[in-house]
Amino acid sequence: MGKIYLTSNEIGTMWTQYIQNSLYIQILKYFLETVEDNKIKELIQDSLILSERINNEIKSVFEHEDIPIPHGFNDQDVNLKAEKLFLDPFMIQFLEHTLKAGVIAHGSTLIVSTRKDIRQFFTETTEDSLRLFNKCTDLALSKGLLVRAPSIKVQPDIEYVEKKKYMSSFSNRPLNMVEITHLFENIKTNTVGEMITMAFAQTTNNDTVKKFMNRGLKISQKHIRIFQKTIKESYIDAPIGSNSYVTNSKNRVFSDKLMMHFLSVVLTAAGQGNYSTASTASLRNDLILSYQRLAAEIAGYAKDGADIMIEHGWLEEPPQAPDRKQLITD
Repeated sequence: MGKIYLTSNEIGTMWTQYIQNSLYIQILKYFLETVEDNKIKELIQDSLILSERINNEIKSVFEHEDIPIPHGFNDQDVNLKAEKLFLDPFMIQFLEHTLKAGVIAHGSTLIVSTRKDIRQFFTETTEDSLRLFNKCTDLALSKGLLVRAPSIKVQPDIEYVEKKKYMSSFSNRPLNMVEITHLFENIKTNTVGEMITMAFAQTTNNDTVKKFMNRGLKISQKHIRIFQKTIKESYIDAPIGSNSYVTNSKNRVFSDKLMMHFLSVVLTAAGQGNYSTASTASLRNDLILSYQRLAAEIAGYAKDGADIMIEHGWLEEPPQAPDRKQLITD
């Protein structure tokens, strides 16, 4: 049997993971320098080891296949000597968010891959990410830092939808458990986004980047209010996180390139994916329309962020197929 080359799926997903892991590595290194709680420090260290192992493996595969190694992010994108910007509770929330994303990313790479070595590696990294996510959740619970979903007593009988009124915006029916789940999770992720944009806005001296971060902060706060209002209308207590886990430090920690990539590529992609999933899972028309409208707002924000990154030469191109038209005409 001849050599089995990487597929476009394998190259594309591994390239994306390399870029994002190189970003997380810099953030985790900074967390290690500023964390105070030893248990949280251990979790950060484990997460850093996993991210570095993934990138080392991807780099090895790319080198063997003669594929250019992405630049991504490096030590020049973080100031490890900067004073503490995030309090320890935020670090747990950040890890919860990124480990969830990691499980999805590694699992997605696994299911679109065909080469046995690639499948085996991402089977292992998916399992490692799940192990760390469970460790993170247990730690957050033990410290009283986990924002839990509301506990609700459900109706005793199984019922079927009998009228289209069930899906109407004007029926005023209570939210079902699936709808509550997505509203709750989107409040949590927007709370993380709120703190990140706040921290990034106060530590950059680039007016364009500061303006972009402040705009993202207002979007996160608006979306949180909308989701909380929807939950409260069903007489359910909306989850309340905390945006007070950012210190008053104005010292630069991360490069503008890293901050812009994290906001306009990583977080916005996650937000759009969450809203799309929530839209398809919800049965009330007002929820569906709300998610679609808010997703469009995020898409516009991401587009403006990409324009800023292109203008400053911060947006790295993914690997591309050969331009056959140019090859033919040359």
